[in-house]
Amino acid sequence: MSAACTNPPNTSPSHEDIRTKVLATLRERGCRVTPQRETLLDLFFNLPEGEHVSVEEVHEKLTEQGSDVSLATTYRTLKLFVSMGVIRELDFAEDHKHYELIRDSESPHHHIICVDCGKTAEFESPEVIQLAERIAKEKNLKLIDVQLKIYADCLTAEDDKDFSDHESMQQKNS
Repeated sequence: MSAACTNPPNTSPSHEDIRTKVLATLRERGCRVTPQRETLLDLFFNLPEGEHVSVEEVHEKLTEQGSDVSLATTYRTLKLFVSMGVIRELDFAEDHKHYELIRDSESPHHHIICVDCGKTAEFESPEVIQLAERIAKEKNLKLIDVQLKIYADCLTAEDDKDFSDHESMQQKNS
């Protein structure tokens, strides 16, 4: 690979770099690169960072963009992208899954979910990653992903706790 094709050290790959890699991986797996797959991938790149969407929300957004991607194709494509490590499937103990783009696999984040209002906050914890790596090593396994979900109740404003500041959290649709 030429120097012009490599990323500078300590920088995150760009949208186009990741997109190119995903499309190349599809081809390597013998999968077709379809307009529907490209459209769905681009939709995730255009979502605000940290936004978690359900399959139905993804399909609705695609429809709003004028795409003719069916709900079944949306499900299949998300499943494929999850298996490729491009999209992360999240279970927030609701009646459906949520999905998010894995923007930086080197810096996984976790979620704290309010069971009262359904709001979710993201946080990073090197300690969680270190623990997962240690356990995987002890079990002679290769660590693929780490997802910690903490379920909590909202605190009242007068408690003056960090989690009661819902402006820093994101409302999730059920």
